[in-house]
Amino acid sequence: MREELKQKLLKHINFVEAEIGDYPKFKTLTWKEYSDDRDKRRNVERWTENIINSSIDIAKAILILEGKNLPDNYKEIVLAVSTIKELEIDSADQLSRWVKFRNILAHEYLDIKWTSIKKFIAETEPLYRTFLDKAKEYLEIKIAEDQKK
Repeated sequence: MREELKQKLLKHINFVEAEIGDYPKFKTLTWKEYSDDRDKRRNVERWTENIINSSIDIAKAILILEGKNLPDNYKEIVLAVSTIKELEIDSADQLSRWVKFRNILAHEYLDIKWTSIKKFIAETEPLYRTFLDKAKEYLEIKIAEDQKK
């Protein structure tokens, strides 16, 4: 199970890494494009969801690998990774606040979603890059520990 979890973690890390590469593509997105072009709107909304959902999956896998109990909600799961010594993610609180944005994407009006999407694009790239770097370092440590056994 432990090896399977590490593989799952690696899969999510690789996925988020690829998704993060799209920040520049979305930074130029305008309100007009978002409101008028259904394909662009779907793409940016799905991209945002992908990053948030995969960060939750990464956090879950790490907590399980550490033998921690999973908190009751996704926001708390992302926040809980800050308690893992090897991660030391100072921005976990900021990342956890974006988790609720998944629900906004599904239920809010275009203008409300647009404001949040624009903010997500403008503010989160460094947060997710740091989170991803720390998750990679964590996985490398765990793999090295297993190889010593």
